[in-house]
Amino acid sequence: MEVNIGLHEIDQKVVFAWWNTSLAPSAVSRSSDDQRNVACSVIMYLIEVCGADFIALGEMSGEDLEYISRECGRTGYLFSSEITKVGRSVFDICYAYNSSKIFVATSKDILSEKGGSTLKIAKKLELVVKGSSSLFYLFISHWPSRLWCDKNDANRHLFGIRLRDSIDQVIDSVEHNPFVILLGDYNDEPFDESLSEHVMASRDVDLVNHRDHLFYNPFWKYLCKKTSDNQVSGSYFYKSGKLTKWHTFDQLIFSHAFIGSNEWALSHTCDHIVEIPEFTELVKSSESKFDHLPVYGIIEKVAHDG
Repeated sequence: MEVNIGLHEIDQKVVFAWWNTSLAPSAVSRSSDDQRNVACSVIMYLIEVCGADFIALGEMSGEDLEYISRECGRTGYLFSSEITKVGRSVFDICYAYNSSKIFVATSKDILSEKGGSTLKIAKKLELVVKGSSSLFYLFISHWPSRLWCDKNDANRHLFGIRLRDSIDQVIDSVEHNPFVILLGDYNDEPFDESLSEHVMASRDVDLVNHRDHLFYNPFWKYLCKKTSDNQVSGSYFYKSGKLTKWHTFDQLIFSHAFIGSNEWALSHTCDHIVEIPEFTELVKSSESKFDHLPVYGIIEKVAHDG
């Protein structure tokens, strides 16, 4: 495999992030300028502190995107809408990306029909990263709330099955094991069957290394607090929770190629869930509409001797 030489240090890694902004459920804005300003501060934190190169945003409207892209305007970052009408529903996803490192080649809605309803499985994006000859395949998802689709609903299984079908189409279409990243708000935990069984997203990195059909999900480790001093134990705070208020619904999941490749590798050193103290307090507040923390993951160029 050809190894690219002479890349600047910043191009030795790429940071992908996801955040459900809570600004516009189903792409219908319910946000004030103050809430949009909070969202801008979170996005700027992802860019400036976490070094995010690609940020997928859920629960966005065209109005919110226009405001945020104007107020968060930053040289080199482009904001793009993926808000599309699907049947009686809407994809509420947008994204921002560092255009000096990333080129977005294509985007496509991944849908499934069932009983007259259209299920929004994912937005599939193909990216080119500076200094790499490999394509990156991103599947960005915002699956239904458990208020509308119970955790035991048959559609929960169907979302995972259809997402895996789309992944397998990518795997079957390329010569080598592809670089695939799944990210979004699944409204399911890492252990739920939609992700663990149907997508085949494992917590066992050694097993993923030896079985190229498996995905690695690093978010299993965020299922509980280690001590009562820890602020968070997940990405989503459900203020009315009876057994637990924290849930790990927001995740990034990585294909085998990031574990067993000699080009790009998943970094195991990042925290994955972004804790901004003031914002975490907002997420926990019963007076705030914000209820999700951002999540992120880092991939790094594999070093080659000589």
